[in-house]
Amino acid sequence: VGANIAMVLMAAQMGNWDMLEQMVRRLQGAGSRMKYCKKPIITCPSGMTLGGGCEITLHGSRIQAAAELYMGLVEVGVGVIPAGGGCKETVCRVLRGVPADVQGSRMPFIQKAFEQIALAKVSRSAEEACGLMYLRPEDNVSLAREKQIGQAKEVALGLARAGYKPPVAPDNLILPGRNGMALFEAGLLQFNAGGFATDHDVTVGRKVAYIVCGGDIRPNSAVTEQHLLDLECEAFLSLCGNEKTQARIEFMLKNGKPLRN
Repeated sequence: VGANIAMVLMAAQMGNWDMLEQMVRRLQGAGSRMKYCKKPIITCPSGMTLGGGCEITLHGSRIQAAAELYMGLVEVGVGVIPAGGGCKETVCRVLRGVPADVQGSRMPFIQKAFEQIALAKVSRSAEEACGLMYLRPEDNVSLAREKQIGQAKEVALGLARAGYKPPVAPDNLILPGRNGMALFEAGLLQFNAGGFATDHDVTVGRKVAYIVCGGDIRPNSAVTEQHLLDLECEAFLSLCGNEKTQARIEFMLKNGKPLRN
């Protein structure tokens, strides 16, 4: 169900930014090594698969999911963003199937990525996880939980026998940059004015928009996965230093539910 937020809170209150950055970079590095490993890696989520658990799952060569699956990136609930590759992988998935040479705006796809992260959407089943693109068409579902690991092993062996090759780094991460951020900014301010989002929700939402749009780049510029990971790390550290984020984490630890501040 995610990272040790008590440790994150303690490090943030102590101003130990090097420790927090190292934690983020290690999780990002683990995900990247999983994704591009020369051997197939099968992740097997079941039940609650939230935050960092979801991020680890997303980087598998294949996913063998249990039918009962509550999967999602819920970090905004404690005032931070998914910084273990979750934002990056969400952008990769929404743009999957959109070739780099296709002309036209990618905003409808980027908006889907933004909403999924900013609204902390969680699946209520493996079937729903497919609709949210946490599961891909090539991933599998185990109806019987006790058979999940065995079926995952068969998938791994099958991929190995077929001469598995790791995926090629995407070249289609062509993002809207400043233009996209301006559109998201207008939407966030409307939600805030209507009472649907608090001031800190807007602050966190801006960080999500900054990442999924590719940061302060020219519209329709191509970026790399590492660029998105760097934006994740920067945004995470920035939010950890915010008093309202620290209040959210503290409230979650004490009460087990999110604080709307």
